[in-house]
Amino acid sequence: MFKRRKATEFKKVIDVKFEVKENFEEDKGCLAHLIGFFRVHAKREMRKMPLDINKIREKIKKLPKAPHPAIPAKEVWLSLWGAFLGVGFTALLAFLWKCPMLLGPFGASAVLIYGAYKAPLAQPRNVLMGHFLAACIGVTVNEFFGATFWSIALGVSLALVLMTVTYSIHPPAGATAYVAVQTGGLGVGYMFILNPVILGAFILVLIGVIFNKMGKRDYPTHWW
Repeated sequence: MFKRRKATEFKKVIDVKFEVKENFEEDKGCLAHLIGFFRVHAKREMRKMPLDINKIREKIKKLPKAPHPAIPAKEVWLSLWGAFLGVGFTALLAFLWKCPMLLGPFGASAVLIYGAYKAPLAQPRNVLMGHFLAACIGVTVNEFFGATFWSIALGVSLALVLMTVTYSIHPPAGATAYVAVQTGGLGVGYMFILNPVILGAFILVLIGVIFNKMGKRDYPTHWW
């Protein structure tokens, strides 16, 4: 009696395992069928596509490339330490004086002053006047119209026009105008023009002139 019950229970377990295995095999077969269907469908769609990746790659290779002359290691190190000193000094004053001197646009200006120092847009006139005009326009637009999507666009556009007609285009100054309109001059109004904009830009240029002269770099190529 006892043995018969054990055998019956064992048979039930085997039956359950068999059913589970059978169901799993059925699900696996359905899954494989679906995967196969999608693979065939994808291959058909790829055949219908008129684009040829290899042809596109060949066309890209034929596009004209800009010359990339070798950059001496000395230039790389000078750019590294120049940017570190320029931006680092403005950040140090921001912490010591508890004033918002460190602006995002200064990071972009540092790239021009210490990296692309021969570029016309990196010269002292462009850096100082560009940031100054952009800050003035940005704060004024915020005073009249507040911070809206169209007033930000207006501030940057007017700053661009004013920099163009005064021959003082400096791309990072566009961000200065953007920040000035969006934040109302970081909440300090027209004081934003003096600090952090003019003070920070002057420090970047001053360190740029000293550091580049020490590294025997031709900066600035012109002052005004």
